[in-house]
Amino acid sequence: MKKKILLVEDDKKISSLIKAYLESSDFQVHTTYSINQTMEIIEKDKFDLVILDLMLPDGMGETLVEDFSMLKIPVIMVTAKASEEEKLAGFSLGADDYITKPFSPRELVARVKAVLKRYNFQEQEEVLSFNTGKLQIFLKSYRVLLDNNEITLTPTEFKILHFLVSHNGGVVTREVIIDKVFGYQFEGYERTVDTHIKNLRHKLNDDPKSPTFIQTVHGLGYRFCGIRDENKD
Repeated sequence: MKKKILLVEDDKKISSLIKAYLESSDFQVHTTYSINQTMEIIEKDKFDLVILDLMLPDGMGETLVEDFSMLKIPVIMVTAKASEEEKLAGFSLGADDYITKPFSPRELVARVKAVLKRYNFQEQEEVLSFNTGKLQIFLKSYRVLLDNNEITLTPTEFKILHFLVSHNGGVVTREVIIDKVFGYQFEGYERTVDTHIKNLRHKLNDDPKSPTFIQTVHGLGYRFCGIRDENKD
């Protein structure tokens, strides 16, 4: 199966050139030209690697890196920022590689292959298991099993579930979910969180009146109430 690359580059000539080189190397490529377009596409689709321009028309590409990190997607930053300090800042954000303009498309393709090879070798599947295996969350492959049957979650639903799970039974407010899952640029409302929680509960067959996994804490937010299985990471 072809590896799927998300190319975030607002210069359409450069984007077309990179896309052509990647496709000639047997990659499947999807292109976006702004932060907003990118946020929309990662909500709907999954990718093996992101090539990210840092200077986009609606903001700085660095603001997207945390989202990609949470989704376990490696990132190659592409930018005209060439100083050592700027490169170090990019790596500190979580970039897996960094290439400055102008660059050779062949070099970029080689870097893509190297990052994917390194990432696939290093990244091991971590599985979170709850309620004696009733719910299993596969953090690398972005899969969720309920009673050993795979259920389909959107990237946002997965991020919310993972975020709740990571708080070990602690209460998480809607405001925190919006900040950490949607990002500070999100201009929606707290009810958006409630809608995603409702959809999650439906897919998890979770009764809000007698929850197995997601409990509403009235006046505060939500908490994950599943029981973690021992030694099943």
